[in-house]
Amino acid sequence: MVLDKRIGIWVVAAIILANALLVAVLPQGPLSQGAIFLLLWIWPAVTISALIDGHVVERALMSTGVAMLLNSLLLYVYTFFLGDPGKFPYLVVVSAVAIAPLLAAQLKGGPKQITSGQTKASWSLLFIVLVAALAFRATNMGYKELQGDEGVVMVRAASVLTGDSAELLIHQKGPLEILTPMAQWLLGGTIEDFWARLPFMWAGMLVVVALYWLGRSWFRESVGLIAASLFAINGFGIAFSRIIQYQSLVILFGCLALVAAWRYRGTGRRGSIILTAAFLAGGLLAHYDAILVAPAAAWIVVGRIRNEGKFDYWEWIWASLVGILILALFYVPFLFGPSFQNTIGYLVNDRLGSGQPGGFPRWSGFEVWRMSTFYNSLWYVLGLIVLILIALWEMLERRFVLAPLLYFAIPLLFYLFLVEDPRTHVYTFFPGAVILAGSGAISGWKRVNSLNGWTLSASLIGIFAVWLGVSALYSYLMLVDINPERQRTWADNRPQPALYPVTWEEPPQFGLFGFPHQAGWRALGELDSSFYPYSSNEEEEITNWYLAQANRTYCEDFSTFFLAENAQDEIRYDTQLLEGFDSTGLISVDGREGINIFQRVNNGEFMNLNAGDQRRWLAPQEVAPPAVKAENELDLQLGDSIRLLGYDLDQSTTGPGGSLKLTLYWEAFKAIDRNYQVFVHLYDGTMRAQHDGAPECAMNPTTRWEPGQIIVDPHIL
Repeated sequence: MVLDKRIGIWVVAAIILANALLVAVLPQGPLSQGAIFLLLWIWPAVTISALIDGHVVERALMSTGVAMLLNSLLLYVYTFFLGDPGKFPYLVVVSAVAIAPLLAAQLKGGPKQITSGQTKASWSLLFIVLVAALAFRATNMGYKELQGDEGVVMVRAASVLTGDSAELLIHQKGPLEILTPMAQWLLGGTIEDFWARLPFMWAGMLVVVALYWLGRSWFRESVGLIAASLFAINGFGIAFSRIIQYQSLVILFGCLALVAAWRYRGTGRRGSIILTAAFLAGGLLAHYDAILVAPAAAWIVVGRIRNEGKFDYWEWIWASLVGILILALFYVPFLFGPSFQNTIGYLVNDRLGSGQPGGFPRWSGFEVWRMSTFYNSLWYVLGLIVLILIALWEMLERRFVLAPLLYFAIPLLFYLFLVEDPRTHVYTFFPGAVILAGSGAISGWKRVNSLNGWTLSASLIGIFAVWLGVSALYSYLMLVDINPERQRTWADNRPQPALYPVTWEEPPQFGLFGFPHQAGWRALGELDSSFYPYSSNEEEEITNWYLAQANRTYCEDFSTFFLAENAQDEIRYDTQLLEGFDSTGLISVDGREGINIFQRVNNGEFMNLNAGDQRRWLAPQEVAPPAVKAENELDLQLGDSIRLLGYDLDQSTTGPGGSLKLTLYWEAFKAIDRNYQVFVHLYDGTMRAQHDGAPECAMNPTTRWEPGQIIVDPHIL
C-alpha cells in the first residue's frame, strides 16, 4: 500500500490506467467489482503515500484515509452540485485522482522516503490483520440479508444515482454511508450485498491497524499489538465491518484524526494538523458520534503548544479552513434543508431523551452493560475492565497519558449519563478501551515478571491466551457462524450458557445490527406480476431492495402475503387477513423455513425454492422509488406542512357489497411533529361508506414523512 523510490511511478501509473480500462470493459459482476474496489480504495492510497513520509504503517494509514475521504467527497460534489455524473466521466475523475499524486511526487523529486521498515512486530500485525479479516469479517459476509437501515442506505443511493440528490439531505445522518457503496455501484452498474459491504469491511480492517499504531505511539509496540488483537475479536468491530452503515467509518476517521494529531505533536508539520481537521470532518460526515473523538484530538494538538511554548496561527487557520470547508459542503445545505429540524428533534428527543422525566444527568448503565455483554462475552468485558483498571493504576504511579483516557472516557460518560437510549452507540468507547487494556496487560505482566515469578508469569500468559480464545469464540458464534443464527434464536441456540453466562434475563430487543440472518428474500426477486400487489410481515426497507420496489400495500387488497419466519424487523399483521388464502410456496434457507407464500388465487402449483446461496445483482434504476403522479392533480395546502397533490379513483369493484378505492397523494414540505388522521367519507346527504385512519392503512404516520417525499395513501371504502 506504500509507494517508495524503488518502484517506478510510471509503472504504477500504467497499472492504474490498465485497471481503469478493465473497469470500463469488464461485464457487470464480481470481476468488475473487484477491479472497481482496487481503483477506488487501493490505488489512490498507494499513490498518495508517495507524498507522505514516515513509518510504513503511518504512511499507509494516512494515505488510505485521504483516499477514502477524497473519493467520497468527489462523488458528493459530482452528484449533489453537478448532477448525475454517469459511469465514464466519473471513471475518468477517479483515474485522475489515483494518478495525480504520482505527478506531484515526481515534481518534488520522487516518492517520500520510508523511515522505518520491517520489524518482528510487522509479522505479528500481519497475522492479526489476516485473522481479523479472514476469520471474523469476510467469512459468510455475503450470507446475511440487508437489514432495515442498510436497505434505507441502498435505496437512497439508488435515488441519488438516478438523479434525486435531495435524498442526501433528508437522510438523518451524514452522507458517507450512502456515498461509500454508491461509488462502487456507479462504476459497476449493478451491485449485490457482499460488494456493497466490502468498503465498510475495508474500513474495519484499517481500524485494527490504526489501533495498533495508536497503542504503539502512546505506549509501546506490544501494547499496540494487544489492542489490535482485542479489537480484531470485538463484537462491535466485527458486526460493523459486515454491514452497510456508518460505524466503521466513524471509528476509522476518529482513529486517523488521533494518528494525525500525534504526528503533528511530534513533528509540528502543518500537513499533519490539516489532516487531523480533515479526518475529524470526515468522521462527522459519517455520523455525529465522531464529535466524541474531538476532545482527545484537541488535547494532543494543544500538547504541541504546551511543549513548544509557541503558537503558529497559520497552521490553525489552514486546518480550520480545511475542516470547515469539508463540513460546509454538506452541512450548509443540510442546515437550510427541510430535514434539519426533524433531525434535531430526533437527536434531542429520541436519542438524548430530553423530553423524558428525570432530566440530566441520567443513568443508562444497564442498557450500556447489556448491549456490551450481548455483542461480546461477559468474560471479554470483565477482562477489559480489569486491564483498564491496571492501566489507570500504572499511569497514576508513573506517567499519565491523558489522550487514550479521553478517547475511552468521553464516549463512555456521554452514553452513561446523557443519552436516554444508547443502543449500539456504545461501540464508540471500545476503541479507547482496547488501547488502555493493552497497556494494562503489559503493565501487569511486567510487574509480575519483575518479581522473578516465571511460573506465575507463564500462568498469566496462559490465562490471557485462554481469555482471548474464549472471547473470540463467542464473537465467532454470534456474528460469523450461520448455523444456527443465534441472535434470532437466542432462547434455544445461545452460546453454551455454562461457558458464557449473562447478567440479564432478556437480550436487547431493538437496534441490533450485524448478526447473520437470511429469510430468503433473494429468491423472490424474479416473481412475475401475478404475485403483486403484495403485503408482508417484514419491513419495506428490506423488501424494497430485494423485490426491486415491487408494488406493496398495507391495505387489504393484496394478492400475495409473504410471511417471513422470524423476520428481522417484524411488522404486526392481522392473521384474519389471510383467511381464504392458500399456501402456494415456501422459500427455504439451508433446510429451514424462511418465507411462506400465501396467495388469494391458487394456480395449483406449489413453489419450493432454496435461497441459501443465491445472489441478487441490482441496478440503481431497479431499486430507486418509482416516480408517482396522481391521475387527478390538485394543489391543496393543509396547514403549514402538508400538501394534497391529487388523487386516483378506482371504481372497478363498485356496486352493492363492493368497494371503492381512493388513492391520495400527499407531500410534506417540512417536518411534522404530530400524527394526523385521514378521514375519507362517501357522502350524499347520507354516509354511504367511510375509511378513517392514519395514512397507508395505518402504517405510515405523518411523523415519519420526510420533507419532499410523496406519500401514496390508498383508502378502501
